[in-house]
Amino acid sequence: MCGIGGGGLSGISTSAFFAASIVKPKNMSRTTNTLPKTVTPITPILSPTTALSVLPPLLPSIGSLSVAAFLPCCVGFWRVGYAVSFGYGGAMLASGALQLMATVAKGASSSAIVAAHSSLYIFYGFRLCLFLYLRSRRMAMITPKDATWNERLKRLPLLACIAFLYFCMAAAPLRISAYTAAAEALAESAPVSSLPKIAALWATIAVGFGGFLLAAIGDWYKSKIKARDGSNKLVTTGPFRYLRHPNYTGEMIGWTCACLILPILQTCSYNAVTTTVRPIVPWLVYSLVGWFGICFPTLGKEATGGLEKKHKEKYGGTPEYEKWIKTSWSGPML
Repeated sequence: MCGIGGGGLSGISTSAFFAASIVKPKNMSRTTNTLPKTVTPITPILSPTTALSVLPPLLPSIGSLSVAAFLPCCVGFWRVGYAVSFGYGGAMLASGALQLMATVAKGASSSAIVAAHSSLYIFYGFRLCLFLYLRSRRMAMITPKDATWNERLKRLPLLACIAFLYFCMAAAPLRISAYTAAAEALAESAPVSSLPKIAALWATIAVGFGGFLLAAIGDWYKSKIKARDGSNKLVTTGPFRYLRHPNYTGEMIGWTCACLILPILQTCSYNAVTTTVRPIVPWLVYSLVGWFGICFPTLGKEATGGLEKKHKEKYGGTPEYEKWIKTSWSGPML
């Protein structure tokens, strides 16, 4: 992983003069031999080579991000379910931390956006791992299941697929943010850093944090009620009064912001200062794969849909359940 020096984005300023000398401004006439007396500032359009040449200080290596996604999943060799619980949180935490360490949130607003984007992952990953650890201690769940080494190694393909999903969810969106920050720092253009664009980015990040906070409140409240009233208690109060699964709904809101909306907004910003978006299109595709994979088959179908089915089988027909179903929303569900 390439670290950033003390100068942060200012460390690329040595390339800015060279970049400015090779960029091709929009609408430049090739036939005019004289310059007007008053020159209006224009937005420099960078070539992909120029834009990418300054990215290493902002980017962890692909190898380190791959390790950050896969290594936490290795707890699945101990207990397979942990790959989608502790491994899930650990991968998000590690990926966000790697990107944050490679970013200096000083100077250009775009650099602060990368830091805030990274913090979304850190917040979610740390919160989830802490919650799971405390719950597991209370329920005495941290015990490995009996299995031979050969049986554990057979889990490798499954764990690799899970790690790939985590890579798409974290590495790809964060890489797009870093690409855009570096390109905008070279362009140094007022239109690129316009107020509406900055407001849209920060609003998306704020909604993302709000979604993850809703998920945290849902997990905490449900755990508290079941610890007090027993594991068979149907929780229909607090955030569950109107949302039957606020933890899953909150996660879907957070990942839609982090993996879908932010990458699209950042891609548009990148396109505004470069001649082509082709270098980041693969990362945008990976990001969309990550968003779809976590929101639909995982949270929408397995989590929300599965729990809805269990609730109906267990509580269906009771007055409390029937009233709750009519006055609450399940959230997005397949």
